[in-house]
Amino acid sequence: MSYKLRTTDPAAEVRKVARQGIDSAIESLNVAEAERAEGIHQARKRFKELRALLRLVRQPLGKAFKAENRLLRDLGRRLAESRDAAAMLESWNLLAEQYPDPLAEPPFSAVRQRLEARARQGESRASGLDEHLDAVIGELRALRERSEHWKLAGNGFDLFAAGVRRTYADGCTELARVRLDLSDEQLHEWRKRVKDHWYQTRLLSPSWPKLMQLRSETLKALADRLGDDHDLAVMQQLMKSEPELFGDAGQHERLDGLIARRRSELQSGALKLGGELYFDAPDELVARWRRYWDDAQR
Repeated sequence: MSYKLRTTDPAAEVRKVARQGIDSAIESLNVAEAERAEGIHQARKRFKELRALLRLVRQPLGKAFKAENRLLRDLGRRLAESRDAAAMLESWNLLAEQYPDPLAEPPFSAVRQRLEARARQGESRASGLDEHLDAVIGELRALRERSEHWKLAGNGFDLFAAGVRRTYADGCTELARVRLDLSDEQLHEWRKRVKDHWYQTRLLSPSWPKLMQLRSETLKALADRLGDDHDLAVMQQLMKSEPELFGDAGQHERLDGLIARRRSELQSGALKLGGELYFDAPDELVARWRRYWDDAQR
């Protein structure tokens, strides 16, 4: 989300950013069939960013938060299937960048061809979603109208303080759990909280652009590592559920070894970055961001 929350009128800024995000999602879905799969991907990114915005003002938004957050979650899920196959091909390509020699061998080149064909089938499904997409766009237009009337109780940084604290504290908690449990499910939970904190950092970057931009870039690097790890976990699951995509048992064993090695690298890098980003106590981070905001207002 390239949109920013300026320090002039926080409540008006929240409504403006919500409008911009919803408009961008609608625009992404109103594309030609040939661009439909990418349009859906971009719209789902806007949904996640909008949910991070909602979490930033969860407390002042009150009862409206739950319904609007659930709506965006459900819209994202309705569009997820057409994206999954393309994401798997992208994950394979990233793995091939790390291990170009073994994955260039003919048996593995054949695997990539099958994944590419699977991605094309996903694009075909996306092209047949016109009626479904019309309903999603209708929901988004209704959300846009409601966002104009959101009642946001609070002034200045008080509008965001509880949301910043909760999102950051949740990230701290999930990191502590990951250190005890490196399961796919736990890593995915941490990733979701990291992305929320990243989006919120970007939104609030006008308060202290250089420092917040640096933090945003580091959070993106962490989110990318966790995202690549998650995609490889999904690939391992796919290898079990659709083994014919990946060749014979010998290929499965070799591929699983490469994936395990890459995931270990990604997880080690993520834990290192996580230790740097989630070092402060939640109250300390909120107090520092409040000072940034107050200084920017002055």
